[in-house]
Amino acid sequence: MLYKEIKHDFEIDGRECSFATGKLALKSESSILARMGDTVITVNVNTKPSTGELDYFPLSVEYIEKFYASGKISGSRFVKRERFPSDDAILKARMIDRAIRPRFPHDYKNEVSVIVTVMSYDGENDPAILAMNAVSVALMASSAPFEGPIAAVRVGLDKDENIIHLYKAMDLTSQEDRMNYVVAGDGETFTMIDAGTHIVSEEKILEGMEKSLVMMKEWIKPQEDFLGKLEKKDKEYESEVLADDVIDGVREALGEDSIRRNLEAGDSELHESSKEKLYIDLEGRYSKADINEAYEYLQREMLRKIVLTENKRVDGRAIDEIREIATEVDLLPRVHGSGLFTRGVTQVLTIATLGSLRDVRLVDDMEGEREQRYMHFYNDLPFAYGDVDRVRLMPSRRAIGHGMLAEKGLWPVIPSEEEFPYTMLLMSEIQGENGSSSMASACGSTMALMAAGVPIKDLVGGIACGLVTGENGEFKVLTDMQGVEDFYGDMDFKVIGTLDGVTAVQMDTKTKGLSMDVVKVAFEQAKDARKIVIEKIKEAIAEPRTEMSQYAPRVVQIKVPTDKIGEIIGPGGKNIRELSEATGAEIEIEEDGTVNIYSTSKESIDAAAKRIGGYNFVPEIGEVYEGKVASIMPYGAFVDLAPNTAGLLHVSEMADEFIKDVRKFVNEGDVIKVKIVGIDKMGKIKLSIKDIK
Repeated sequence: MLYKEIKHDFEIDGRECSFATGKLALKSESSILARMGDTVITVNVNTKPSTGELDYFPLSVEYIEKFYASGKISGSRFVKRERFPSDDAILKARMIDRAIRPRFPHDYKNEVSVIVTVMSYDGENDPAILAMNAVSVALMASSAPFEGPIAAVRVGLDKDENIIHLYKAMDLTSQEDRMNYVVAGDGETFTMIDAGTHIVSEEKILEGMEKSLVMMKEWIKPQEDFLGKLEKKDKEYESEVLADDVIDGVREALGEDSIRRNLEAGDSELHESSKEKLYIDLEGRYSKADINEAYEYLQREMLRKIVLTENKRVDGRAIDEIREIATEVDLLPRVHGSGLFTRGVTQVLTIATLGSLRDVRLVDDMEGEREQRYMHFYNDLPFAYGDVDRVRLMPSRRAIGHGMLAEKGLWPVIPSEEEFPYTMLLMSEIQGENGSSSMASACGSTMALMAAGVPIKDLVGGIACGLVTGENGEFKVLTDMQGVEDFYGDMDFKVIGTLDGVTAVQMDTKTKGLSMDVVKVAFEQAKDARKIVIEKIKEAIAEPRTEMSQYAPRVVQIKVPTDKIGEIIGPGGKNIRELSEATGAEIEIEEDGTVNIYSTSKESIDAAAKRIGGYNFVPEIGEVYEGKVASIMPYGAFVDLAPNTAGLLHVSEMADEFIKDVRKFVNEGDVIKVKIVGIDKMGKIKLSIKDIK
C-alpha cells in the first residue's frame, strides 16, 4: 500500500463532512483533505526553522481557487492557464491569516507556509469556511505550536430576522440578504471578524456573534475527534524570547523620559535616530536585532502604562475622542465627483467616475461570470507614509483588502440599476496614513458619490477602534485608533455604517482572542463615533446632488418592444454601431427592451432617442409625420418614417399640378413632412404632401 489514509466523518447541521490525511501530498509536513457536501479542499502546512535574523513571525497563507473545481474553463479567449489569484481569493487568504495568526506564540519565529487549494465546489457549501476549519486541523497536526483548535462560521438573517447558520456567502447587493457575517474563534473568544451587513443594528449583530460562539463548537469537536486519531508531532521549538537583561540594558541606556517622548511623538525619524544612538552606546553588548526588539517592547510597555494607568492616549486625547476632522468636496474640477476626508494626518481623496453599463466589470471566477457595476479601489503610494520607495505596479494584498472593505461598506446604499443606470468606479487616493485610511476611504467615497450626483440611499461613515490590554484582564477600547496604537496595541476593529445600522465590520487582534465584553464596548464606541463622523460629512455635502457634473455622461431611458431588439442591434451589431457613430451617443439595450442612451451632449442623446423611438412607431391614417426621402422612382418617392417603416409618396400626391420630374420636387436625403392617407391590407403606406393643410 503506497499510503495509509486516516479519515473522520461527521455532520454539520445535517451536511456530510470529513477530514482526512495520508492520501495526498505525502511529502508535505501536514496535509488535510477536507470535504463538505461536494465541496473539497486541500490544506498543506510546512514549516522551516528560523534563521534567527527575523524580528517578525514569517507566516504566509495562500488561497487558490481553480476553475476546474466547478467544472469551468476560464472565459478569457487568450489566457486559459490561471495565473494570478483573484481579488476574492486574496481576501479569503487574508481572512485565514487573521484568524490563525493570533494563536501562535509571540516567541515563535519559524517560517510557516499554509496553502489552501479548492479542488471541487458544489455551489452550495462555501470552501472558505471549510478551509478555515481545515487549516486549524492542519496546523494542529503539524509541528507548528499552533494554540488551537479554532473554528470559523458564517451567520446571517432569515426573512424573520432570526440568526441562522449560513453555508454560502450572501449577496449583499440584494435587499433580501441582510447579513453575511464571518467569524473565527475558539467558541469562547474571537480571533477574526469579516462581515458585510445590510444596515443591521448593533444589537442584532451582537446577538449573531453570541450565537456564533455556539456554532463554532460544532466545528471544534470534529477537529478534536480527528486529531485524536493521529500521531502527535513534536511541537517543541527554539524560543526567541528576548532576555530580561537586554530589556533592562536598553531601558537604562534610553531612559524612561525618552521612551515616553518617542512614543508620544510618533515620529519614525526620531525612532530611527534613537536606535542608531543605542547601537553606538551598546555596541558589543547586544546585537542590533536584540536592541530593536527591546526598543519595541519598551514602546509597547509605555503605551500600556499611559492608557491603562493614566487613562489617556499618547497624543493626549481622551479614550473615546476622535481626532480633528475636515471634509471637502469638488477639489478636482474635471472629475465627476470628488471628496476629501481628513482625520488628523490621515487623509484620503476619493474620486467618483461614472460610466455606462458597458463599463461594468466582468468577474469570471469559480462561481461563474457576473457583472459588477459598483467598484471601489484603494491606492496607497510611498509618500502617504513619508517613505522613499518604488511604486508597485500591482496593488498589495493590504490595498485590495482595504478597497474591498470600503466597497462592502457602501454597497447597501448604492442605488439599483433601475434607479441609476450607471457604472460607478471609486478610487481612494491615500494622501496621508496614520491610522485607518480604509475608514477614511469609506467617508471620502460617500462624499464623492453624492458630489457626483449618485442618489445613494443614506450617508455612510466609518471608524476604527484599537485596544490596550493589561495582565489582569483589564482593557481599554480606543476610539479612532492612530498608527502607533495600531502598531503597539492589541486590536484593529473597523466598523462602517449609517446612523441606522452597520454595513461592514472587520477585526483582527494580537491577543489570543477577544471576549464578548470587548466586542460590545467596541461596537458601542464605534456607533457614537460614527454619528460624529457623519455629521462632519454633512458639513461638506448633506445629500446627493440633483445635477451631475457637466463632464459626466447623461442617460436617457426609453422602452422598445422586445421583438424590436434584434432590429435595433442589427446583424453583428451593425445597426447600433452606425447609430452610435451617427449620433455620438453610447447605447445599451437590455433584454426587457430598456434602452439606455449615454452622452455628455443633450443634442446627441436627443438624436439617438429620436432614432430609437422610431422603432415604437405605429402609423396612423390622418397623422402628419416628418420623414426622410430614401429613394426616387419615376412614379414617386419612398419616404422613411421610422426604422424599417417607409411609405410611398406618389407623384399624384405631391402637388395638384402634373409633375414630370420627381427630382425637381424632392431629392434623396430631403427631410419632409408627409401625411398618411392610406394603409392597405399588406401594410403598405400611402403618403401625401398636397393633403397637408
